[in-house]
Amino acid sequence: MKKLCLIGIMIYIATLSVISRPALTAPEILDKIDENMVFNTAYSEVEMIVTIKNRAISREMRSYAEGNQKSFIEVLSPARDKGTKILKDGEVLKVYYPSAERMLRLSGHMLRQSMMGSDFSYEDMTEKAKKLREEYTAEIKAEETINHRPCYLLVMTSKIKKQTYFTRKTWVDKEHFLVLKEEMYAVSGKLLKVLTTDEVKPFKNRFYPTRVTMQDKLRKDSRTEMILKKMEFDVAIPPDTFSERELMKR
Repeated sequence: MKKLCLIGIMIYIATLSVISRPALTAPEILDKIDENMVFNTAYSEVEMIVTIKNRAISREMRSYAEGNQKSFIEVLSPARDKGTKILKDGEVLKVYYPSAERMLRLSGHMLRQSMMGSDFSYEDMTEKAKKLREEYTAEIKAEETINHRPCYLLVMTSKIKKQTYFTRKTWVDKEHFLVLKEEMYAVSGKLLKVLTTDEVKPFKNRFYPTRVTMQDKLRKDSRTEMILKKMEFDVAIPPDTFSERELMKR
């Protein structure tokens, strides 16, 4: 009888603690996503697989990033693309093509172009460490399950009228606070892209996606997988990395 009473008390206390736990607000969820995704500096090595219909093209790249303002990407393979480099510094992006020995400067709407035939734009690839809460307002619409993981379903609306993805419908893992699925819409309401997270790994004090798939809904039978082979946060970045000199170096 004493055992039954003790068990009953423990269940009551556990239930009470769950009930009394304050629910997270949408802005607090955005903050938790940012804790995982925003960094000061980072180095990564990735494989990008672009599949159009039944044809797949694989590229290997390495990149350095400093917040969301500076980014440097270098293509390592295949041979025909090796040495192609992409430099972002502020609002300007420059692409160097070694085969033609020429540099292309991109800005504004040109940043929304496909990066090397992939479903990712130049903007997608070089603005990884943006703080969502600074650019979007959010509302919790529901709680749903994605890949057997309980998620918050958020709808985010841009504070910036000219934002590429004005509305984002986002499924956020309730435990790790990572985006498991996202639908991205234009200001007109047209669906532009769908991102899914296929694999997540822990990195010291954060969780981070190590395999994602992007589908550009304006293209037919196309998808791009991004597989993270190596990731280091808060690294020392070599001098002159974010310079035109490094971009043009052969």
